[in-house]
Amino acid sequence: MPSSSRKSKASGLLIAALAALALMPLFFAPGKTSTAREAVIAVGDEIVRRVPLDREEEFDIATPYGKNHVVIRKGAIHVGDADCPAKICVRRGAISEVGEAIACLPHKLLIEIKEMK
Repeated sequence: MPSSSRKSKASGLLIAALAALALMPLFFAPGKTSTAREAVIAVGDEIVRRVPLDREEEFDIATPYGKNHVVIRKGAIHVGDADCPAKICVRRGAISEVGEAIACLPHKLLIEIKEMK
């Protein structure tokens, strides 16, 4: 009987060691660093404004094709109103992640989230 008790303890220690190794990345992984983000706003091929997303602001972007009301809140940006017919840019909602975009095709407006340099 003493040998099965030793096997049981050895198995328990092995399982505990493997579990500790499996969980180690949760405790020692480097934290995700947040990158500063900005909205790059273009009309046609021209960048008309760069706005950091760490502020709260509202402004209008007037183009020869129409007007969009842009809102920045809580690290996200959205088109609050537009005078285009379908208002797809308004219905797109807020974006906040690098690579996301809002487009208003009738106004030739493009808002893209990029990492700040």
